Amino acid sequence: MKFTPFVFCLFLFHASQSQTIDSVALNNFRDAVLELQNSELMRSGSLAISIKSVKERNNVFALNQERSLPSASTLKLVSTATVLALFGGDFKFQTFLEHDGVIKGDTLSGNLYIRGTGDPSLGSDRFKGYPTASELILRWTAAVKKAGIKHIKGKVLPDASFFDSEMLASTWIWGDIGNYYGAGVQGLNFNENLYRIKFKPGVEFGDPTSFLGIEPAIPYLSFVNQVTTNERGSGDQTIVYSDPLGTNVLLTGTIPAGVSVFSVKGSIPNPAEYAAFALKAGLTSTGVTVYEGTAPFPPVAFPTPNPKVILDEYKSPPLRELCQQANFWSINLYADTFFKQAGKRLGGKSDYDNAATAITGYWSGKGADLRGFYIKDGSGLSPSGSISTNSLTDILNYANKDASFNDFYKSIAVLGLNGTVRNLGKGTKAAGNLHVKSGSIEGTRAYAGYVTAKSGALLSFSIIAHKYLPGSNRLISDSLVKLMTLMAEL
Repeated sequence: MKFTPFVFCLFLFHASQSQTIDSVALNNFRDAVLELQNSELMRSGSLAISIKSVKERNNVFALNQERSLPSASTLKLVSTATVLALFGGDFKFQTFLEHDGVIKGDTLSGNLYIRGTGDPSLGSDRFKGYPTASELILRWTAAVKKAGIKHIKGKVLPDASFFDSEMLASTWIWGDIGNYYGAGVQGLNFNENLYRIKFKPGVEFGDPTSFLGIEPAIPYLSFVNQVTTNERGSGDQTIVYSDPLGTNVLLTGTIPAGVSVFSVKGSIPNPAEYAAFALKAGLTSTGVTVYEGTAPFPPVAFPTPNPKVILDEYKSPPLRELCQQANFWSINLYADTFFKQAGKRLGGKSDYDNAATAITGYWSGKGADLRGFYIKDGSGLSPSGSISTNSLTDILNYANKDASFNDFYKSIAVLGLNGTVRNLGKGTKAAGNLHVKSGSIEGTRAYAGYVTAKSGALLSFSIIAHKYLPGSNRLISDSLVKLMTLMAEL
């Protein structure tokens, strides 16, 4: 194997920076890195690595650490670290049911509102002891009835004005935004802004599929189904195309044969409007009459002459639990909500560009080297956003100094045990050691987090492989997992 002199010297320079690292283990790690870098997998791509001591903040190992590359979902570590530092793990989002009218007898003359403050978990079924979307509708309906209201001479309206009206980052891909992982963020989110689409596959490869409907029911959406049948075990290969504020949905791609029903997840267009629609339907089904329709697209705050009266106040699970779900299961909606929340707190503006500027300034102000840190969102879904591994490990090191670090550290999945990395590194010394966030977008695989060295020292790390050999996703993932298992030997 041929090693270039420049790279070899670079490794030796960084290896000499830490006196607590096993030198043999570090040489083994270096050799494995060089083998991957010089392999056919990375011939036309870039491999970047940064490992630092958290306490001393010095380099343990680095390769191309200042090269700016797509972060994929490792960027969620920045979003969760930032929002926890700003708001604390005990913080809870609030959602209000309120009206702006006058109640006379059993009639409300005025509008009924669901006012959000950005809660990404509103109506989610992830959290034990918290209401699902359907249970929230029952709760709000009960609150209306408790107020003695049987008739509403007004509208049921969503108030999503807490955040700006920019649901999506302008740099997201059209093929992503109709799918669940491309759900937009509003001041009022509901049911994780998702719905499930059900299909019945055909018998043979290429057969058309039958569209069986969606759950929850959203009757104002219309669907064109072009999904066909693929081989057994081929998995979800569908793409959902929809306008984030429209009502037309195009279904393309394939689903596997051999199952009676196959479900995929789409993103609800204008979820705030759907929340109001669902509440109106719930009220009507229980005998409450609403004399006017719901709001037009898009949802806005409607000024009224009367102050609003709160009928119900709902609080989300603690922020630490939301961050853990975001990092464990790589939920883009949660991360981008945190991104907007942090942007609004830091700079007064929640749009993606201003939030990116504010968050970059926040960590730079703490001393992090953010050269090459060019983020476009909080989830890493944008392929044009990029960071350097050096900037990410700097942020991870400074996060360790914050009072919220324990919550942040626990929010990161453990290799071989849980989250998206639960099946990686099993049976190795890395399992149970590395707290790691995985990341994957087309042409990029990334991992970042913390590892405890043999000496007991906590190390931060970031690895990005970009533009590796097409079709080698499994091979490159296995190679990066091998590097992480060697980190546990340091």
